[in-house]
This record gives sequence, C-alpha cells and structure tokens, in this order.
Amino acid sequence: MIKKYILLVFAAAMIAGCGNSGFDKHHISLNSPNGVDTHYFPEGRRLKTDGKPYMLFFFGTSCGACVAQAPIVNEIYSEFKDKFGVYGIFGPSLGFDKDIDMVKHHGIAYDVISDKVSVDYFSKAVGGVMGVPAIFVFDGEGNLKKRFIGLTPKATLENEIKLVL
Repeated sequence: MIKKYILLVFAAAMIAGCGNSGFDKHHISLNSPNGVDTHYFPEGRRLKTDGKPYMLFFFGTSCGACVAQAPIVNEIYSEFKDKFGVYGIFGPSLGFDKDIDMVKHHGIAYDVISDKVSVDYFSKAVGGVMGVPAIFVFDGEGNLKKRFIGLTPKATLENEIKLVL
C-alpha cells in the first residue's frame, strides 16, 4: 500500500513538473559578454529569446553564399536592432580563437554562437538544418514564422521582419 502511495505521489510530481515549463539555456556569444538566453517550450516548439521577434542565421565560412549573406544580415541587424534580434549560428566551429577572428574579419556585429552544444540546440529547435545559409524568422512569442534556405535578398528579409514587428 505504501509503495503504491509513494509511486502515485512521484507520478503526480512528475506530471506537475511538466506543465507549461520549458527549458532555459544560456549560450556563449563570440562577440558579446552577455551571451544569449533562450527559453524553449517543447509543447508548442516555441523558442523565445528576450521577447522581441528575431532571426537565427545558420552559416559557415566555407560556404560562398554564407559569406555573401553575412553582410546583408549585418545590415538587417544595424537597421532593426532596437526592435528585432539577430543571432548567427556558426558551424562547424574552427576553434574558439579562430571563430572570434572570423567574426572580426567579417565585421559581424550581431551575436554569433559557435559552441557545438548550442549549435545543435538551435538546429533541433528549428527542426534541423540541412544546408547553409539558412535563416529562420520568429515572432516575439518564439513561434517560427518563416524559413529561408540559400542566399536571401535583403528586401525579402526586410519584408518578413516587418510582418513580425
């Protein structure tokens, strides 16, 4: 009888703990001392950052289209940074010091994350990334609104950003 009661209490505690909670994670940014905080809600596959709409830009430096996309994303960041977040997800990592040098060399102003655990986390949160460049636009509630695969024109990105603002 006591074993059944303990099992029942344990099961109730597990179910109560699974409610509307999500998973908080802090990601180290190569070019910001603050890093990036996220909150993932698995029940709705929502990924929130700081409450603003935002984009994830998956890229690598061995990809010509990615090298061409990075300055466009930099311009988007400069124009919308007060009301729209931009996060670069860089992989595969070249090593921490080389990753920082890459960010400086390309003049990237938005937060760039290259830690393998964080890159995998973001990739899983968007349902997987099969090629780069890839851009995922989210609303302020963390809902994925649009995906772009390949080199995407600035005007196309601006139009999508205006829809989520």
